[in-house]
Amino acid sequence: MTEAEAVKAMLSRGARPIEPFPGTQPPWKCLCLTCGEVSAPRYNDVVNKGTGVCSKTCRSLKIAAKLIRDGAPAAAVMLSWGWEPLEDYPGAGKPWPARCVHCGVIKPKKLSHVQKGRGGCTNCAGRDVTNETARKLMIEADLVPLVDYPGSLRPWLCRCMCCNRVGTPTYAKVRVRGHQCRSCRSEKIADALRLDDEEALSSMLEKGLEPLVSYPGSTDLPWKTRCMNCETLLDPGPTLHNIRGIQGGCPTCAERGINPARPGYLYLVVHNGHRALKWGIANIEQRITQHISQDWELVSRWNFDRTGDAWAFERQIKAWIRSQGISRALTADQMRYGGHTETAFLADIDLDLVQKYIESLTGRRPEPPPMP
Repeated sequence: MTEAEAVKAMLSRGARPIEPFPGTQPPWKCLCLTCGEVSAPRYNDVVNKGTGVCSKTCRSLKIAAKLIRDGAPAAAVMLSWGWEPLEDYPGAGKPWPARCVHCGVIKPKKLSHVQKGRGGCTNCAGRDVTNETARKLMIEADLVPLVDYPGSLRPWLCRCMCCNRVGTPTYAKVRVRGHQCRSCRSEKIADALRLDDEEALSSMLEKGLEPLVSYPGSTDLPWKTRCMNCETLLDPGPTLHNIRGIQGGCPTCAERGINPARPGYLYLVVHNGHRALKWGIANIEQRITQHISQDWELVSRWNFDRTGDAWAFERQIKAWIRSQGISRALTADQMRYGGHTETAFLADIDLDLVQKYIESLTGRRPEPPPMP
């Protein structure tokens, strides 16, 4: 076959070749004389198999033409699934505004989806959640949201109406389990673990602590004690709830950790060398000293009566920053004293914006810097 014969065959079928004839099997770039777009059909497919010469707009139009159906049968299908069309049938594969005959919600539905069994109403099924409906459910569960609805599985900063403390439950858990508050839960656990005087005394002695006053009557109340190992006076002392867990007894002898029931603070520090921002919480001054020793600079600090409240705000800050697609700036190897998961590059987020966001969350300005 000559090139002239191949070109003539393609022209007769509505395509003008724009490159030399490559043979009957390889793709051959041609200009469609109908839509004006360039595609690459094979000569053998077009001439011997009878396929179209255009794989672009013309092919799409042919497929759509085969799927076109009358509006009346299409509307009947929609009604059979509980959807009342509000406009004329737009065509196959296109959204069709319709109203649910059960709840009245209006949604764009595709006829093909409805026909495949995906025509259920998400509003009737309770899966459509707005900020208003989510806030209503949280308030009914004695939780007052402090920020807008973040999503069903994301931490939601709320204030408990029972204990007035701040926490970050998720909408999904509250919807299934009802009231969710760490502080209230701790009190319930403390009530369940309440001991008599003899059992309480035995628990303290097992941890090497000598009580100096009578048992306060609750596992969640501080108990004045003396360490039998280092003679340190603990006043206020540990609670039975804490020493019966992994926290241990004497803070001088044991590893230090954050006690959510004690006063603490939320802080912001920056590192000019790494060009990084870090946020965190603590209830010992040594934490800031550790950062300063590694060339971090204290920017702002917010004090709290309970470190647990500071932790709730810290978690919300992290969720807010990560929701903007901002990832951590440093690795664990770059931070000797830990905390790399609460970092971000200053190039990715504005420091003043973070401070204003924290002020809006906490409802307070940061503490004034210490006098030199």
